[in-house]
Amino acid sequence: MTVSLYYGDEEYLLQQEVKRLRESVINPQMGSLGHKLLESPSIGEVLEAVGAVCFNLGGKTLVEIQNFPFLNKAASASADEKQIADLMELLENHDETKHILFVSAKINRSIKFPKWLTANKKLALDLRECKTLAFWQADEAIQRLIQESKRRGIQIEPKAAALLVEHQGVSLLPLMTEIEKLSVYAAGRAITAADVATLSNHNENTFHMLADWLHNRNRAEVFHTLDELLLRQYPIQLFALTQSWLGNIFQLRYWQQRGLSEAQMAEMTKKHPFKVKKDLQEFGRVPFERLEKLRAKTLEMEWKAKTGELNAKLAFELLMGS
Repeated sequence: MTVSLYYGDEEYLLQQEVKRLRESVINPQMGSLGHKLLESPSIGEVLEAVGAVCFNLGGKTLVEIQNFPFLNKAASASADEKQIADLMELLENHDETKHILFVSAKINRSIKFPKWLTANKKLALDLRECKTLAFWQADEAIQRLIQESKRRGIQIEPKAAALLVEHQGVSLLPLMTEIEKLSVYAAGRAITAADVATLSNHNENTFHMLADWLHNRNRAEVFHTLDELLLRQYPIQLFALTQSWLGNIFQLRYWQQRGLSEAQMAEMTKKHPFKVKKDLQEFGRVPFERLEKLRAKTLEMEWKAKTGELNAKLAFELLMGS
């Protein structure tokens, strides 16, 4: 039996590691016989899956255990402690027909099960941490973005990667979402900084428009910019950007009211402290009631656009008129 533990807060890298393991272990011809997936399971469910007889006709079965609670919390009852001990014994008994994978955003090595799991030399644990970079590790984020793009068969120029990191932060999941969109536009060639400026959701004109909208100013300029944006972007993309951008402003203002420092906000969002400070300075005087109203309005108009109740273009125009 091979045992793996993949954990960390960098969701994209965690997903990729799990995907690679699935591809290496699971025989697609065996279907569900080759893959058992457990989401936030009880100890009993894990015991049953790990101890069950394998019917994969000589192939390996991947038992994938997502968010096992006892990687983060200690057993509080004697029955749980007994089952944890039974699980440890099962994992130590080698069964070549199974590969056991634990996947978790966090682990607590000070409690019994994860401490045993990571320290037990008999298991020869395949341990991988997928950690989000700190906001100040921009150079490392740029290199990571270039490497991950290359793995996906996508070329991106360093200046383009730097521009994306500057606007998006260091978390890979939103960065790779942008990369996928830009790769379609580039159609086989390397993504350039000009491509990012043209197509990325983080076009400065878009941000100026949203800032004016939030402040309820320059309404004629808002609609002039919107007309230009709608020539190259589908309204649903603009809804997604608006949700993300407005949600970020709302979150910062909420944390500010709760007394969090700018440094704490920067660490929690993985953004540069200067960006957090700039956003709070620019939008600190927008009434919180307006932020709440516009968040609700954005959800309403996006829902109407996606369900066909309103034309998507009209729905976004009505939102910008709010």
